[in-house]
Amino acid sequence: MKSRNIRNISILLAITLTAQMAFGLKIFDITAKAAQSVSQEETAGKINSETEAEETMTTEPSEEEQTTSEPVPEETTTPEPVTEEPTTVDYEIIDGIYKVKKGTLIEYLGNKKDKTVTSLIIPAKITTIDDSVFEDCQYIKKVTFASGSKLTKIGMYAFKSCKALETISLPSTLKTIEYRAFGACTSLEKFKIPDSVTAGRQIFGTSGTVKTVTFGDKMKAIPNYILKNAGSVTTVNLPSKVKTIGKWSFYNCTSLKKISFPSTVTVLNASAFYNCKSMTKVTMSKNITTIGNYVFKKCTGLTSLTLYKNIKSIGTGAFSGDSALTLKVYANSKGKAYARANKINWDYTASEKKRRAENQVIYNDYMSKISSGDKKKFRLKYLSNYVPQGSCVIGKYLIVSMYHKYLSKRSILAVYRKTTGVFVKKIVLPYYDHVGGLANVKGRLVVSLNNISVNDYLAVYKYSKIKKAKNGKVQKPAYKLWLPGSADFSAFDGTYFWAGRSANISYATMQGYKVKVKKKKLVFIRKKSYYIPANVQGLVIQKLGKIKRRFVFSQSYGRIKNSALIAYTKNINKSGGLGAAKKTLTLPSMLEGIALGKKKYLYMVFESGAGLYCSNPDNTSEIQIKNVCRIKSNKFGF
Repeated sequence: MKSRNIRNISILLAITLTAQMAFGLKIFDITAKAAQSVSQEETAGKINSETEAEETMTTEPSEEEQTTSEPVPEETTTPEPVTEEPTTVDYEIIDGIYKVKKGTLIEYLGNKKDKTVTSLIIPAKITTIDDSVFEDCQYIKKVTFASGSKLTKIGMYAFKSCKALETISLPSTLKTIEYRAFGACTSLEKFKIPDSVTAGRQIFGTSGTVKTVTFGDKMKAIPNYILKNAGSVTTVNLPSKVKTIGKWSFYNCTSLKKISFPSTVTVLNASAFYNCKSMTKVTMSKNITTIGNYVFKKCTGLTSLTLYKNIKSIGTGAFSGDSALTLKVYANSKGKAYARANKINWDYTASEKKRRAENQVIYNDYMSKISSGDKKKFRLKYLSNYVPQGSCVIGKYLIVSMYHKYLSKRSILAVYRKTTGVFVKKIVLPYYDHVGGLANVKGRLVVSLNNISVNDYLAVYKYSKIKKAKNGKVQKPAYKLWLPGSADFSAFDGTYFWAGRSANISYATMQGYKVKVKKKKLVFIRKKSYYIPANVQGLVIQKLGKIKRRFVFSQSYGRIKNSALIAYTKNINKSGGLGAAKKTLTLPSMLEGIALGKKKYLYMVFESGAGLYCSNPDNTSEIQIKNVCRIKSNKFGF
């Protein structure tokens, strides 16, 4: 019985186990099928979500999160909810149409062919408009920028082919406009470039219709290449304070008719107006110093252009191909020399012609004061290489000092009879020096030597040695003195030796030295100092009393600027200024040494007689006086 019960229990357990095993398999199959169904739904949902919007993304839970969840009791079948991580993007959408990434407008999300959208307001926070963002927005007529705009750059083709665009007001923060940013904007006729722009490359290209371009008034430099190939532009308004015109900036602007440079412009860089073939008028700045290579090349419409005196450099081919052009130039200018060297037609400006005519009147008046008998006397010698400087009357002679223009030969003294003007001889000095003033001091000839040191030396010649000197021979001085000052010009009034520097400044000075003779040698003791006019070249003194003097200075600077005789009357009891000039007379250019002889003849030497100023047609003295001129001083009112 017992064994039968045991057998029955075993059979029952086996049946139960078999039933459980069968039931368990069925549950496993159901679970597996359910899991497969959930996986397929999640995959389909992920693909759909990626195609719905770029800015969303599904994130699966990590393996670590799946394996570290707490165990669920067998009787509990509800799983924990699965949460997705938030999506992170690196751009934003502004006003629903501007896709902006880190300040850069990377995409316009509006419909570029929507006829109802005719204007745009670019948000203030945008700093850069990327390449081609608004390209082919065919119905946009007006573009503005929100208040407080931070825009600094407009990329290539940014507004290209916006064919309806008529108005755009660029912000004052803009610095760069890239290649053809406004190319083929066929309704755009006027365009203003802000002061802040420093770079731009062919901003309209060849297919634009812009006719008038205005640059911001505070702009100092027109950027390189900015309007290159802008063939539609007819008018350009430059800033009033601009200094430089960039290279290639208006290259091939074939419709540009004229250009006017403000007085602030100093530099025109290479090819700036190359092939502006419609340009008929250029108003130049008087302050331009540099014209680069090919600046006005192939400007075939130009007939006249003025090159002012301040120009220092003109580049290769600056006017090549301008067959109708005549350059208006000034005497002794870079413009004149350039025109001659490059065989370009040239003529003097109207003001230069007037100046030359006035100078001719001054020359004619001056020459009328010379007696007919004296006009051919005192013909200067050795002028092909020597430059006359000082003059002095001593004994029966008039002596003129000369230095070699390259200082490669010894300086000389040309000796003439003071009454007949006949050349007697030349005395060769033992110095290769820029000899300056000459003075008759107590019967001795004192020659100023100028290129030895800051302080000049004086070479002293006895009159007896001058009389005995042989023509063309080197003559050493009796002795040499160091002078505590300069002696570009000098004169002696019987008591004081006066000498000073020919300085191109208004506070030049002249010193007065008390002269004594000790052991048969001259001694100079400085006692006086006076402010004198700039550019003094010579001096004569008339003694009007014990302390009263009339100082007459010759003043000269430059090869074409008129000279002057300036007279002062002064009591020399104390140093200081000379006061107001008593008389000023205008004379031809390049007057140098002056000397007063007996019978009150005034002898005058002009540096214009030197070959240095006669042989070079690009830099010459227009009026050349090759004789020492002897004129009665009363004809000048002295």
